[in-house]
Amino acid sequence: MKNIFKQFEEWATHSNQSEFTKAVLLLTVYYTVGAFVILAVFNLLVYGLFVNSTRIEKIDAVEYSSLSYNEYEKEFEEGRIDEIQENLANILLVSDVIILMITLIVAYALSKRTLAPLEESYKRQSQFIANAAHELRTPLAVMQAGSEVILRSRRTEQDYIKYIEESLEEIKRLTALSNDLLFLARNSGRKKINSMTNVILSEICNRQIENMRAYAQNKNVKINLSITDNIVVLGNKDDLTRLVVNLLKNAIDYNIQGGMVMVSLHKKNNTHVFSIQDTGIGISKENISHIFERFYKADNARTQNASGTGLGLALVKEIVEEHAGSIKIESVPEKGTLVSVILPCV
Repeated sequence: MKNIFKQFEEWATHSNQSEFTKAVLLLTVYYTVGAFVILAVFNLLVYGLFVNSTRIEKIDAVEYSSLSYNEYEKEFEEGRIDEIQENLANILLVSDVIILMITLIVAYALSKRTLAPLEESYKRQSQFIANAAHELRTPLAVMQAGSEVILRSRRTEQDYIKYIEESLEEIKRLTALSNDLLFLARNSGRKKINSMTNVILSEICNRQIENMRAYAQNKNVKINLSITDNIVVLGNKDDLTRLVVNLLKNAIDYNIQGGMVMVSLHKKNNTHVFSIQDTGIGISKENISHIFERFYKADNARTQNASGTGLGLALVKEIVEEHAGSIKIESVPEKGTLVSVILPCV
């Protein structure tokens, strides 16, 4: 039996299966071996105790038979005891095989269930790395191509200026991407309770809306607001500013020419509701469930805003969860999108 488990373990390790399939098989082997050892010890104890008790009964039977049993009865009694021992051994052996088969099946199911979250996390990490590499490669490729063109022959001053301006835009994009990646790496899965203070969210909203008005005008988008004064939340001021900016910028970038962005902040029951509604391209139902995934972009978003990295809403979700809040998105394609952030009152 030990050799069987060893051969199975070697097959699981050196097979052409995926790493997680191998891990499932190895974990199944370990579970089964553990169960087998426990079962073997238990059976030895049961059989040993039974043999010991029957040996005592034999001694007692011999002493008793000298007084009342004849030789035939004595031999019959010893034969019955030997037969019972043999039957017990057979029963234990058969039951061991059945239990091991059941254990193998259960161990495999438990192994898959145990490693499923790790496999999912590994897949997400691999996808994240691939997407990050793609986003980093694009601006680098643009700058490399521009440099090669500039170096082929002498250019005018205007050509050099144009190249520097284009490179500067790509550098800004790389800087923004690096900052977003750094934020996600530092904040993912952690609650920054110690760095939170009472923050006037109304002031953050008003300030960032004013800062974004010129950007919205360049995109031919109007901003309307309805902000209740003195809305205070417990949070991190820098992160809440990032949240407002990201949502506001998305609403402007994915809007239509002559579109509108409506920003509101008000108290509702024991919560504060910050919402941004736009009249833009909207999001389809199949994309809504993926919208908070890192680097995820819907096809229409890719064509309209090539400069985006797909990290904006992932950052927003991290910040909302960090502040013990929730976020909801309602959207109709070609009609617009409503993003609502609900934060607890102080």
